[in-house]
Amino acid sequence: MSTSDTRVLIVGGSLVGLSTAVFLAHHKVPCTVVERHPSTSIHPRAVGYYPRTAEILRTVGIEAAAKQAASGFEKHKTRAGVVSLAGEVLFSKEELEGGDELGDLTPSQLLLLPQDRLEPILRERAEKLGADLRFGTELVSFAQDDDGVTATVKDTQGTRSTLRADYLVAADGPRSTVREALGIKREGRGVLSRHVSIAFGADFGAVLGDRRYSVVHIKNDTVTGILVHDDTLTEGTLIVGYDPDKGESLEDFTDARCAELVSAAIGSAEVEVTVRSRFPWDMAELVADTFVQGRVLIAGDAAHQIPPTGGYGANTGIADAFNLAWKLALVVQGTAGAGLLDTYQEERRPVGSYTARQGSLQLALRSGTATKEQQAATDDAMTVTMGHAYRTGAFVPDPQAARLPPTCDPRTLRGEPGTRAPHVPLERDGAPLSALDLFGTGFVLMAGPDGRFWAEAAAAAVTEFGVDLTFHHITAALQDDGAPADPQGRWSAAYGVQADGAVLVRPDGIVAWRSVDGAPAGGRSAALGAALRRILAR
Repeated sequence: MSTSDTRVLIVGGSLVGLSTAVFLAHHKVPCTVVERHPSTSIHPRAVGYYPRTAEILRTVGIEAAAKQAASGFEKHKTRAGVVSLAGEVLFSKEELEGGDELGDLTPSQLLLLPQDRLEPILRERAEKLGADLRFGTELVSFAQDDDGVTATVKDTQGTRSTLRADYLVAADGPRSTVREALGIKREGRGVLSRHVSIAFGADFGAVLGDRRYSVVHIKNDTVTGILVHDDTLTEGTLIVGYDPDKGESLEDFTDARCAELVSAAIGSAEVEVTVRSRFPWDMAELVADTFVQGRVLIAGDAAHQIPPTGGYGANTGIADAFNLAWKLALVVQGTAGAGLLDTYQEERRPVGSYTARQGSLQLALRSGTATKEQQAATDDAMTVTMGHAYRTGAFVPDPQAARLPPTCDPRTLRGEPGTRAPHVPLERDGAPLSALDLFGTGFVLMAGPDGRFWAEAAAAAVTEFGVDLTFHHITAALQDDGAPADPQGRWSAAYGVQADGAVLVRPDGIVAWRSVDGAPAGGRSAALGAALRRILAR
């Protein structure tokens, strides 16, 4: 049996696993993905990615490719209820957030893109950056010790091999075999309902006419379910429920039965239907008790099962991977202590619990069963996806500052440590630039117009910690040296500092520390060094 080494083994090569591979490879960490399926997903599954996710894709150089792939879905922003696609429209509402009206908050937009279109983009980027992707390869077993993880895998021919890694990331879905093997329990409301997604082919363009939907709720005498269609108007997915307590099971969904349900949803006998595949899944609200156990870390649906109402699951999983990747990179490279990985649990588990609850609240809201208390507790999508304020983790809170609520309207945030670094329109060399474009590889120290002297503290930190840290002096007017400029004078207020203050931002775009002015207690170099020492668990 052959043996090979890697720094990080990723179990699961779907959306979150591939994202983890992209982010690790972006940080130059050798990683290997094992995925039992022969290739990327053939099911559309997740179809909407909020602007924060688009910002993350922007960081690793694939936002443009995702936008291009999503261009055919630009008009698919209407949620409707119908008897069938050819029948009566019961309601119709444009409700997807993330368009041009968010320009003050983010340089990115909502991406309407099925998962089966995004995964190939992630795969291509991961392979280009050097990740080892092994589709058609299944995890058989694993064991961890003080120095790493040893895994046995097998390919489609049954040939077994051994992989040795420093860490293992489990991104193997809600039925995670890794999580189960570790004995990690989950808490929450449990399974709320059981469903099957029927992927089909059908030429229904004539039935739709000029209508384009993001989601269609179907209800007639034959079928009650949810239908989503692609931009070619020749493929779609019909999601229907079944109830084992009523004697119903997956075996009921034969090709003939599935074709009958899809035909009833389309509502035209003239449209021929081809069933491509079926995908069973459970709607659930469940969160793992821990996201970190020894040298194994879990992410995405393996860590938190979020009701799909609201479309938060995939977005939260990608954010998990983005949070985790830079931490793994610094630990395996020896720049940070292993304690940095504990902050993944500290930061992301509360987010998973909160977001799972928000998915359930959205379900109650859209089904018309929400109480007044539930309606009041339901947050908008921008708050859910980019309004988090980590309670503890890899950051240094402002001294004596009032604690922020766990989430809030991101427009009210002002660069507080533990929150997403705000978007500020800047310019460089005469071209527009977002402050977010300065982040993504290593740490970034930004200083205001009167804070050029922070460059010395940044250089000292690089020497002391060996950390990748870039200094940016945010000037008031365009300079010839390529420094980012803030001609609108918005940067200091957006980040809550004075003109000589400084802000340290993590590789994942989260504010790590800030000095309101240019004279922190103990001096600039000492203050920045103390912050990095704490963040890096040194």
